[in-house]
Amino acid sequence: MDPESSIKNFTRGGQTFLHNFRMVNQIINRVAIVCFVFFILISLGLSYLLTTDYQRYLLEQWVWANALVLFNDTAKQEFINSDGSIVKVFSKQILNAAFIHGAIKEVSRIGIKAIMGGLVTTVLCFIILYRWLRKRGEQQTETKQLRGDEIADIKTVKKLIHRSTQVSDICVSGLPMPVNFEVRHVFVHGTIGSGKSVFIKELLDQIRGRGDRAIIYDKGCDFIRTYYREGQDIILNPLDERTASWHLWDECRDFADFDSLAAALMPQPSHVDNPYWITSARTVFSTTASKMQYDKDKNMLKLLKLLLSSDLADMEKFLKGTEAEILVSPKIEKTAVTIKSVLATYAKALKYVKDEGNGFSIRKWIQDEKQNNWLFISSLADKHETLKPLITMWLDIAINSLMSLSPSQDRRIWIILDELPTLNRLPYLINALAEARKFGGCMVAGIQSISQLRETYGTNGAEGISGLCNSKWFFRSPSFDTANWVSRELGQAEIEEVKEGVSYSESAMRSGISISKHQTNRQIVGPSDIMRLPDLAAYVRLVGGYPITQVQLEFKKRKEDNAHFVARNIQTDRLSEIDHLIEQAGKTDIKQEGEVKTLVW
Repeated sequence: MDPESSIKNFTRGGQTFLHNFRMVNQIINRVAIVCFVFFILISLGLSYLLTTDYQRYLLEQWVWANALVLFNDTAKQEFINSDGSIVKVFSKQILNAAFIHGAIKEVSRIGIKAIMGGLVTTVLCFIILYRWLRKRGEQQTETKQLRGDEIADIKTVKKLIHRSTQVSDICVSGLPMPVNFEVRHVFVHGTIGSGKSVFIKELLDQIRGRGDRAIIYDKGCDFIRTYYREGQDIILNPLDERTASWHLWDECRDFADFDSLAAALMPQPSHVDNPYWITSARTVFSTTASKMQYDKDKNMLKLLKLLLSSDLADMEKFLKGTEAEILVSPKIEKTAVTIKSVLATYAKALKYVKDEGNGFSIRKWIQDEKQNNWLFISSLADKHETLKPLITMWLDIAINSLMSLSPSQDRRIWIILDELPTLNRLPYLINALAEARKFGGCMVAGIQSISQLRETYGTNGAEGISGLCNSKWFFRSPSFDTANWVSRELGQAEIEEVKEGVSYSESAMRSGISISKHQTNRQIVGPSDIMRLPDLAAYVRLVGGYPITQVQLEFKKRKEDNAHFVARNIQTDRLSEIDHLIEQAGKTDIKQEGEVKTLVW
């Protein structure tokens, strides 16, 4: 250590210690004087109250007699007897009188009691004075909240919710939810293993108890293990043997529905500035599918063959008179082939679709008010990227169909989107969050990191999704940037801060402490608090203006009566044929002006 710095530290420590010692000594002296005066007054007061007038008179005469005898052995003084008679007696007689000795002993005994009482009362006085001064000191340095968000323990928040009489029948880990919280949507954020799935499962237990319908995006097929009811609930997973048959044309009522379906199947990548190729591919797909709806023998294989293997002349003929006709014209072969390449990129998800027999319609299921079963849209991790466009399309159909219902205050249809960023962009999601309330839509959006959501929906889109979810559960986030975002989402308060400064010098007169106050804004939960949260612990912001609180969930072991996945036996001949078509359509090296143009998505 630098010698100069060491001396400065020594000086600083010594000066501050001496200053504090002088201040403590000063306060102790003042307090001691006050306590001593209080002791004298209490002792004298008790002595006066506990003795009679005649006892005090005898004490007075006895003291006076002692004083007179010191100067004159034969001194006399007037004495009043107990009967009121006045006699002249020698002072020595007063000192030797037995009844006076008895009175003096009694007064002495009373005096000792008075002193003890004075001591006890003085100690109590000292304690009260000490606490009052300490409280005054705390108030001088206390940070005061002026306005803004607050944080409170769970008991306080529960009392506030119950006091409002607006309480939902759903309660999560002892925390009751405000009434109708579900139609104002729920946002769940937290890293792997922090407790998101535990929270969602506790919510699902009560949704099933209510008898509400639910659409569950189940990446990894975890929820199917516990909540799937064979013969009643529905699974949409083209690789699962239990999947329902699904027909694309059952979901579309008009050309606008085909456009919406194409937009969900083929999202616009956030890093691509030119939307022409995606927009054109969407137009070709939606127009082709729309025209094929009048074909009695239509199926997915036939649609894929038309899109991917037909030559441009045949496609132009099929799409004649539509807006897509020019996009597949042989006159712009290079452009048309590129558009077909984009179609091939996203069409691979459709090759697994089961479309035999009577098909299940997501739209019709949502519109059927008599239904009370659940729809699971699932995938396994190793096939998820392949199925992602298809799963995104199914979920977007569900959200879009919800928005087509008649308004209702009593209907409840839950859409559980755990791991939302693992999907492609859902075109209708933000609109649904803004408007689904009047249709009975209840959205639960779960993410691991806000950066993932921003990558899919952009910064404004991610903030829009978060902002439209009024109830928020924030579990642990190990990233400081993410935790800082969570801290801002939990809110801030305007506070009055107190700063204490110490000055010291050679002269004790110049040493002192200064206290200053100033107003500032501060996050009510810091990023480090978010990063240090234990498993299953979450900070919660509820709809209704209640204080932020911290909740500790409990892991509950549930029965897993179902297989998470049952592999479907798909005809290999069909897959090989479609794979060949996709491979051929995907080969697109288009030479333009001596250069090779490639598409990178």
